[in-house]
Amino acid sequence: MNIGVLSDLHVDLNNGQCSPSVEDALCSVIRKRKLELMIIAGDVSNHYTSTLDTLTRLERDSGIPCLFVPGNHDLWQKDGEGAESGSDDGIGVDPYQELLAYPHNLGNGPYLIGSDWAVVGDAGWYDYSFGDSSFSEEQFRERTKDERVWKDKLYVRWGHSDREVSDFFYDRLKAQLESVKNRQVIVVTHTLTHREFTVPLPNEEWRYFNAFLGSEKYGELIEAYDDSVRYAVSGHVHYRKRIMIGRTEYMNTCLGYVREWRCGADAVAEVEAALQTIML
Repeated sequence: MNIGVLSDLHVDLNNGQCSPSVEDALCSVIRKRKLELMIIAGDVSNHYTSTLDTLTRLERDSGIPCLFVPGNHDLWQKDGEGAESGSDDGIGVDPYQELLAYPHNLGNGPYLIGSDWAVVGDAGWYDYSFGDSSFSEEQFRERTKDERVWKDKLYVRWGHSDREVSDFFYDRLKAQLESVKNRQVIVVTHTLTHREFTVPLPNEEWRYFNAFLGSEKYGELIEAYDDSVRYAVSGHVHYRKRIMIGRTEYMNTCLGYVREWRCGADAVAEVEAALQTIML
């Protein structure tokens, strides 16, 4: 089976600056490479309704299942829209709950491939463990340094601390891994699971902002299940990197913003460059 892997499509920001649209470019590459399954590791757009529309269109037009985990941008709410809502498991924010309506959202549970493989995952969050220890917990909770604000502070309304949200996703991921521990596994999160993918230092700004990229605990969990986890997919940081760590191949395959693209405004060429393939 040929599986495509891509994240950080940011269709609402990129479409209009590129040609063709990101969705059309991705469908073109899917057909060209004869992919049978697509994994999208979050940040499809800045609003869950647009994300749901895009995912539905991608599945329809590509003709293959498109697995998905939410990114932080998919969870944004602006201008006071929506309200927090309760849930049995303690995390209740409208965008996250609404995105679970997409059938191939991995937050709904593992996706099984034949009798030997499974794909598991969820959004993930951050617990500041990738930040520089010279900053205090209180400073990280502010999510602000100098003139820059990490925009999740403005637009994501969990009603819980970042550490609590990170632990929530850790527990969900662990439960999924335990349920498929006799299979070979692809783990998908939006946030990072290994320090190797954070912004390299020295970089004064990112000594602070690396704190909001993921959690070391996720990597430790993957290591604990390294008998089964063959791939760990993430996005978020707009880096493209693929390396082996222990028995697991870690992949970060972000499309990113047009201003970051290497192929100008040519969406097909940029998707071709960014999209990676897993062959089972």
